[in-house]
Amino acid sequence: MPDMRVSQGMREETTAMPVVGRSMMRVSLGKEKGFGFGKYQLENIERGWTRRNGPIDNLVIQDTDAYQKYSFGVRDSVQQKTWYVQAAAMHNAKTTELAGVSINLDKQRELLQVVFQSEESGTWRLALADPGHYLERRNFLGKLSNGAHELEVYPLYKWEGKSLPSSTALGYEFSKDGHVLATVQTVNNGKVWLKNTLSPDLQMVLASACGSLLLYNKLDDENQ
Repeated sequence: MPDMRVSQGMREETTAMPVVGRSMMRVSLGKEKGFGFGKYQLENIERGWTRRNGPIDNLVIQDTDAYQKYSFGVRDSVQQKTWYVQAAAMHNAKTTELAGVSINLDKQRELLQVVFQSEESGTWRLALADPGHYLERRNFLGKLSNGAHELEVYPLYKWEGKSLPSSTALGYEFSKDGHVLATVQTVNNGKVWLKNTLSPDLQMVLASACGSLLLYNKLDDENQ
């Protein structure tokens, strides 16, 4: 299978890291086998399904019909440190906070919120609000922020060498002031691209965010 098409800027000063050990069969509850890309290893993956309304731990969500929680550790094998990541995917949510701003959402919008902590740069939150189809891509909302710094997250829909887009996202890119810093391909085995010029802390931040998207199981009416 071809790779997802990435921005031209991601072909320069970038490390492309194929995902190794990722199972194509996803579990919906319990422990899941770990996998890695480059020097980063995802481990202690746990999934849990819950059906109830109200807030989810320290993730800011309201009026949610169904959601899935998952957590994992991201280990940097070079720096020998591990971050703990919590995530929740929501279906039929109505309101949320995206980068600290309360946003009203359409009934069928699917949400993902992720939170993790860096000793150097503080608490980071990733929030995606996905309309679920290429034709509605302008309604996609994506932010990765620690309060002081904010990155935009955009879905990607095109394969390398193919003109027709996919109806659903093949992956995502993270950018700052128009410059793409990282890209993750979530389909097939998966792949991550990271800018070599980033600080080690920001690389770890982006690796954690990419890891959460590689583990993200889309919710729909059949698997709520």
